[in-house]
Parts: sequence; structure tokens; C-alpha cells
Amino acid sequence: MLLKHLYDFAHSRKILDDLAFAPKAIRWIIPLDGQGRLVGAGLIETPGERNRGKEFLAPRTSLDKGVGGIAEFLADGITAVFCLDADPERRLTEKQRKDRDVNNSKKHEHFWTQIRQAFEETHLPALRAVLTFHEQTKNQPPFLRYGKEAGSATPSEKPKWWVKTAEGAEKRMGPDQFTFQVGGEIVLSDEAVIRPYWRKVYAAEVKDQEAKASLGFCLVTGKENVSVATIHLPKIKSVPGTQSFGAAIVSFDKPAFSSYGFEQSLNAPVSTDAVSAYCNGLNALLSREEHSLTIGQTVLCFWARESQTATSFVARMLRKPDPLAVADFIRAPWAGVDRSAARLDQFYSVTFSGNAGRVVVRHWMQTTVEEARENFAQWFRDLEIAQIGAAQQAEKRKRKSKAVDSSLAQSKEEMPPLALFRLACSTVRDAKDLQSEVPAQLYRAALERTAPSIRLLKPILNRLEADLQKYGSKTLFNLSRFALLKLILNRNRKEGDPMIQPEVFETDDPAYNCGRLLAVLAETQAKAHEYKLEGAGVAERYFGTASVSPSSVFPLLLRLNRHHLNKIRKSDRFGGHERFLEDAIQDILIKFRPEISNQPPRFPRLLDLQAQGRFAIGFYQQKAERDARKAQAAKDKEKKADEQ
Repeated sequence: MLLKHLYDFAHSRKILDDLAFAPKAIRWIIPLDGQGRLVGAGLIETPGERNRGKEFLAPRTSLDKGVGGIAEFLADGITAVFCLDADPERRLTEKQRKDRDVNNSKKHEHFWTQIRQAFEETHLPALRAVLTFHEQTKNQPPFLRYGKEAGSATPSEKPKWWVKTAEGAEKRMGPDQFTFQVGGEIVLSDEAVIRPYWRKVYAAEVKDQEAKASLGFCLVTGKENVSVATIHLPKIKSVPGTQSFGAAIVSFDKPAFSSYGFEQSLNAPVSTDAVSAYCNGLNALLSREEHSLTIGQTVLCFWARESQTATSFVARMLRKPDPLAVADFIRAPWAGVDRSAARLDQFYSVTFSGNAGRVVVRHWMQTTVEEARENFAQWFRDLEIAQIGAAQQAEKRKRKSKAVDSSLAQSKEEMPPLALFRLACSTVRDAKDLQSEVPAQLYRAALERTAPSIRLLKPILNRLEADLQKYGSKTLFNLSRFALLKLILNRNRKEGDPMIQPEVFETDDPAYNCGRLLAVLAETQAKAHEYKLEGAGVAERYFGTASVSPSSVFPLLLRLNRHHLNKIRKSDRFGGHERFLEDAIQDILIKFRPEISNQPPRFPRLLDLQAQGRFAIGFYQQKAERDARKAQAAKDKEKKADEQ
């Protein structure tokens, strides 16, 4: 079913119209004159994201690059163009090194053979200049150097390839691509000769592969007597965890995967036409921001059968959900959208991860655009929660976004708090530790209205406790953490548990009220020290214990609190404020009073995992309410000053 929908997508979006060319990021242009001599001091670096270079519509081969010794036409890496190993000091066995050198030589020879064949047929002067350059350099280009950074005195520094630029500077290479410019014109972009020539070569390659293929029944299209692909090409690229040249969804490269004497993909026959369509369709989805989102070791792909705006909206709201846009969407999820058309249109989604040479399908979803949009709206409603320091955080993001080039991918800190990546990262210390199942769970929760695993509460709460001890109250600015906590708790709510609201709400739930109480006690302590408390306060020191065993902590904290109230009462700055704090404490303590009068409050002995989550939410929301009152008081004071 997945392959059939990818096949339909490729045909409906006309992706198969010109398969001989594909977008490719090329960082280095080798500038030559008509006689094949290098122009200037070095190479021209093209502008591009993360030093990958500018994207060109470059020729691509239909041959299987995974077998080795296959190069692209006119644009490839350092091995194909110069017969130089990208990592000369890589640790290999003698046999591995020999095989690698043989493959490098074959790839290099294939690269230049293609150019020679093109010149023999077209007699294009630019190709003659490129070939002359190759003969003159003898694979020892003056603009490449392998070693440490010039002037470096670090003994442990690993040698790298360095490129001399046209300005005379040296820049470190990555997995970069090279191409040629002759007389100021990029050779591979020649519309008069090169592009028609390569279309003919590509068509001949495809025809030759089809002639060698067996005839059979296609499982994707249902057609009979069609050429069946032995290997599914092109490879699927940009899936985390797969090899650089790509991987396959369908492959049978081991005898154990075969049956009845069939070889490779003949075990699941798919026509060459269908293979080309679904592979190119999936690569198109993975290369477009409006159709995919990569989070850690997982990539999410989504598309609609008819509508293109539906998927761009989903991508934008998952990647960068602007707070104002989210608020508008929650208020009117169908504004400007034809709901009747959305009811008929289909929405498809697939979650991938990689396993070396194979693409692993983690989850497949098919629903209507209407249902996906309704579920998406509910996702943001369930994430809705009061924010501490909202104005400051918005201004901070605004300053950062101005300082960052809009063409660059933003870091975790620069994303809005409800971005899927930010939410997923609230479960780990570092984004590198993110497991593929976490973003996949959250993605399903957004578009299928499922409940993320209750087990996610544990890492979130562990991070909260650790960060409180390390960063103090700054930890509460992490809206992503508390929004996700709220969603998980509400969607896994047991009978008798309260439905968590976006702001502080009245409930008899002991866990939630214990969290609120700790927040008020922490505020009392901070005010008693005129907000100049050095070291850890009661929240930082006792949050972990209080959230698990409230009865062992709160009697002690309440005794300590009496000293803080007395100190505030005697304060010249805050004298009188103790009455408001006492009222707030008593309003919460009344919920813990036993039926027998004159008895101390009875706090829960132990809290389970979900109750610990409600404790954290109560603590956060009580802090958020205080922050909102403080912000409103400042606004009222400013307004009064303006009126005077």
C-alpha cells in the first residue's frame, strides 16, 4: 500500500518528467579557461547551507552506485574527480585497503570515461578544456592539500583535506562535490548540448536495464507481463542511520530472504516503472521541507492526495509553530480551509529510520485531511499551558531569529517551545541521546490523537529534578517540558484523576496541591531573602523527595516557613506581604486537613509516576500564576505612570 501511494504521488506531482537530472549541492567549482588552465588562485566556493554548497540541477546516473566503481557525470567528489581517498588514514585491514583502492580507481576511471565519451559525441569545446585540465594535473591538483590546519600546533589534530579558494584562503573540506566552469559558464548547466546529451544517455541506461529484466506481474500496479526490477533504484537518501549513497526499502540480498529460487527483488516483483516512481517520489518527499521533518534518528514524511497546502501547513506547525499562529489555529482550525474538500482528500504519513543499507518503516498512517487537521488542533489544545516569562521569552526568540540567517536550520533553543523537536528533546539531556521511538510517538499523538507512552514521564521528571538543582528557577522557562507533561497526563488519565487545565485550577488531587504548596513555600523563602538567596532553596533541595514522598518533607518545610513569614513581617520592603502568602498557604492546606479538628495536615505517603507528574504541573502552574500577577502589576503601574 505504501509503495502504491508513493507511485501515485510521483505521477500526480510530475516528478518523473525529467529523471536524468536531480538537485545536487555542489560546493566547489573548478574555473578553467578555454585551454583547460586553472583561472585564478584556486576554486570558487558556492554559497549554501552548512557548507554544502549551492544546489544545481545536475546529471544523475541510473546505475547502482552501491556496487562500487560508479561515478556521476561532471559532478562528483574528491575520489571520482582526482582519484584521492577522502580519508587516507582510515584504519583498514590490508584486504580492505586494497579493495578500497581498487574501487577508488574504478570510480575515477568511470568519471573521466563518461566525459571522454561525451566529448567524442558532442565535440563540445568546454569538454575538451576539462579533459585537458585532467591531463595536465595528473590527479595532483595544486589547490588541494592533505594535512593539519596551517599553523596548527595541536599534536592530536586529525589531518583533513584542505581546498585553496580563489581568494587564496584555505578551507577545510567535508563530503564536498566538485564540478567545472569553462569560460565563466558551468558546464553541466549547458542547455544546448550537455543536457540533451545526458537525457539520451540516461534513457539508454534505463532501456538497457529493462531489456535485461525478467517479465512478470507487478505487485504495485497490478500489471502483467512488465519488466520486473531486480534491484530497486535509485536508492533512498536522507534517512538517518543509512549509508551516504542511500538505502533500500525493498531488498533481498541474502539467501535466507529468498524463496523458490528467485533472486533479489524478484521475490517481491515490482515493475521497473513502479520502482522508479516510488523511489523518486520518496526521495522528492525527503528532500522537501513541506513534506518531511527529521528529528534525531527518525524522519517523518507526509503528503495529501490532492491538496499541497495541507502538508505545508503540517510541516510548518510541526517545525516552527509560532505562538500566535497556534492560538489562531486553536480558536478557528478551519479558517480559510474548504472543509468539504478536506473531508474527501486523503492524508498519508510514514515514519522512517535507518539500519545501514535498509530503510525501516516504523509507522504508516492513512486518514482524511479533515481528521488529520482536527487531531492536529486537539494536539495543540492538549499542549496549551500557561507560560512563565512569556514576554521575555518571546523577545529573546525574536532577537535570536534576527541574528540567524533564515536559510539556516535553527537550533533547538531557537525553535518555538511547541515545535516537535523541542518537545521530544525535553525527555533527554542532549539531543544526541534522542531515541527514534520518541518523536515517532509524539508525531502519532499529533496526527492520530494517540496517547504517548506513560513511560515518557520518567525521563521528563528526572530531567526536571536535575535541571532544578543545576539551574534553579530558570528551569521553569522550559515550556516544552510542562506542555508535554500535561498532554501525556491527560491522554493517559485514569478514573478519578483530574483533567489538567492550562492554568491553576481547583481540585482535591493531593499530588497537584502538593506541587502548588511547594511553589508557595519557595516563593515565601525567596521573598524572605529579598530575592537574593544564595545557594539552593527549598524547591531545588526538596523537589525530588517532595514529589515522591510528600509526608516526609512538608511538615519540615512548614515549620521552616514560619521563620520565613516572620522575617517578611519585619521587612521594611515587604512588610505586610506575609498575609497574602499565609492566605495562599492556608487555601492549599485546607485540602489536607483531616476531618478531626486541631490535627495537622495529612500529606500522601507515596506518589506514583502519574501523581509525580501532576505534582510537577501543580508546582509549575502555581509559579506561572505568580509570574502572571507580577507582570500584570508592572503593566498597571506603567499605565498609571503614563496617565499621570
